[in-house]
Amino acid sequence: MKLIKCFGLFIVLLFLFSCFTVQEEQEPDSNVIDIPISTTDYSTVNNWYFHPNQPLNFLESYDLDIAVIDESLSLSSTIEINNNATTNTGIDVFWVHPTHLDNPPLIPSTVAIDNQDTNYIGLTILAQGALLAKYGRFYAPKYRQATPASFLSASHTEEERATGLLEAYSDIKASFQNYLDNHNNGNKIILAGHSQGSFLLAMLVRDLFDTNPELREKLVTAALGGMGYVYGLDNSTLGGWWENIGLCTTTNECGCVHYWRSYENDQTIPEPITTFPSFSETLVNSGLVYRTTHLNSDTFFHDNLIFNSQNNPMRYITPGIQYNFSNGANFVAFDDMYTARLKRESNHRIGLAVNYTPNISDQRPNELENLQSPIIFTEGDFHMKDYHIYIWALMQQIDEKLNACF
Repeated sequence: MKLIKCFGLFIVLLFLFSCFTVQEEQEPDSNVIDIPISTTDYSTVNNWYFHPNQPLNFLESYDLDIAVIDESLSLSSTIEINNNATTNTGIDVFWVHPTHLDNPPLIPSTVAIDNQDTNYIGLTILAQGALLAKYGRFYAPKYRQATPASFLSASHTEEERATGLLEAYSDIKASFQNYLDNHNNGNKIILAGHSQGSFLLAMLVRDLFDTNPELREKLVTAALGGMGYVYGLDNSTLGGWWENIGLCTTTNECGCVHYWRSYENDQTIPEPITTFPSFSETLVNSGLVYRTTHLNSDTFFHDNLIFNSQNNPMRYITPGIQYNFSNGANFVAFDDMYTARLKRESNHRIGLAVNYTPNISDQRPNELENLQSPIIFTEGDFHMKDYHIYIWALMQQIDEKLNACF
């Protein structure tokens, strides 16, 4: 009897010890930072700028044909682009718009969707990303934008800056998860955006795609124009923002990233801004950046597959409705008016250098002259026109990817 009692006591003690051990093993890492839960309901199409299920989808009937305009402002040819914004081609486009805020707070935070100029932002998406509707259904969520201070304010702590970024990202993650759970149905995915939109997509790539082979197989490309920096050790673009995903190494490679920032040819490329998300340990601890940028050992990288170190002619594409020579086309193209090349000035200063090279008789407007940019950008920084400069080169590569991978 005593033996039975002792054995029973041993079992009880062993059970208690096991519970204690499990509790110790499951105790959360104090460095891990939770991503907040989005309060935006993406099951309603009212919280999307463009969604295939919208009863009135302006993009659906938007003519994507491009009028090629010659030096005398005459129509030389028309490039026909099919609009598949609501057509299931087996490929979906998920687009995140750049920052557009009027008089935002000077602190790291977000701005409610109701306090944003949604009409202007919708037009911005059309101007920069509508041509990607060539490839399939087009999804563009509304989201609570992070204020510029969330990216730039050195007077606030890293944790304070991350507050706005995490809240904005929570909307992007929720909207993408809604799309993935309810609409993807096995389709391939093109991620694309600009500026803040690209930063948030870079976080999405790390959070959901980077360690998920199934999602990586779905990814055609992530076109992250105008964000901060793609960085890595030596000649590898892996192991910076993302552990397993890097810059595209060939034009027909899938499951990779396209990144570019554009500058005037003679502009000195600025030094890195160390308040950007890739420098944030807080975002590393939240799982949205693989590791922070190390300026003493990292090299920064940039697309060089279409525009290498030599000057190459560029097709510049811009909204045509603003010009009376557009023949009513929503987009016009100017060929052989600019050249572009990859420009590297140091391990950290690299960009797409654009040069204005018209013939003396060229009557086409130079949209890059006296460009009105936000105060945070210097003269000769063509950030606002990144997509107009690179969209044709991007589409050429997406065409090759779709032929090679799927």
